[in-house]
Amino acid sequence: MAGKAIVLLIGSEVFLRRERLEQLVREALPDGFSDFNYMRMDAREKKLVDILSSWEERGFGGGNRVIHVENIGKLRMKGQEKVAELFLDRVKKGGVPRAVLILEGESVDRRTSFFKKLAAAVKTEEFKPIKSYQVPAFIGRRLKQKGYEITPDAAEFLADFASSELMAIASELEKLILFVGDETREITLEHVRGLLMPSRSYSTFDLQDAILARHRDTAHRALQSMLTEGVSPIVIWRFFQSTFGKARRLEQARSREEMNRISRSAYYLDKLRQLGGSFPGGAGRALVLTNKLELASRRGNLADSFYLGYLLDGLFRMMR
Repeated sequence: MAGKAIVLLIGSEVFLRRERLEQLVREALPDGFSDFNYMRMDAREKKLVDILSSWEERGFGGGNRVIHVENIGKLRMKGQEKVAELFLDRVKKGGVPRAVLILEGESVDRRTSFFKKLAAAVKTEEFKPIKSYQVPAFIGRRLKQKGYEITPDAAEFLADFASSELMAIASELEKLILFVGDETREITLEHVRGLLMPSRSYSTFDLQDAILARHRDTAHRALQSMLTEGVSPIVIWRFFQSTFGKARRLEQARSREEMNRISRSAYYLDKLRQLGGSFPGGAGRALVLTNKLELASRRGNLADSFYLGYLLDGLFRMMR
């Protein structure tokens, strides 16, 4: 516990930050003692002297204690100069025996003397929002922790379909595990589709596969089925723009790092390469056509199905 006696948890990614907080509390407090020796305080409502005095109290039964101070960046320091010196002195000495102090919040102003000295003296863990290209890897790691594997195409589909909020994605993964049950430990695209769209015959992945296979009729059938079953045209436009945009960026990528920013899935990158290679000059022309027709659909009076259908026909005419 010595190395984790004082921890500063900051960052705008609330889900990962709170998950780390729960882990630290579990490690510090044995079962049965968390109700007695866990104290949560809000820095917006308490003064530094309150935090210091609570930190120095002895734990119930002589055991470990956890003092969790949330919204630490909102702590008001006016008139607390003497207490700040005592607090920082305690920090420099390694904290209070058998006590873990967790200071947690979105950010702290390190330009101020107190937080500058505090951040330099304690262990700081920062949690930034993950990029969209990192979401499939997050899904894979999360499921692996729970004893499941997920295929690359299933992870990419779930990442594209689900909310970008990690809390929402984690919730979907719990539902997915319940949906799969003990049937298998490998989650496939069919499992994900079965959970997210049980009544739908086609998905945006089917549109992509139909274009790659040059199956014009299948692509139109998938498009009409999705629109009939209630998929928003905005989702379909976003799919085309995102997919062709990624394919274009992949064509321009010159390093593994740039490729990883698009996707860490070799399977998905191969699909994007195939897609870009289907058009003379690359995916750029397909993206330009998509953007022009999406703009026309917003300004025009015809149904979205007309513009989307016209886009499909244009893409197939453009292909090699």
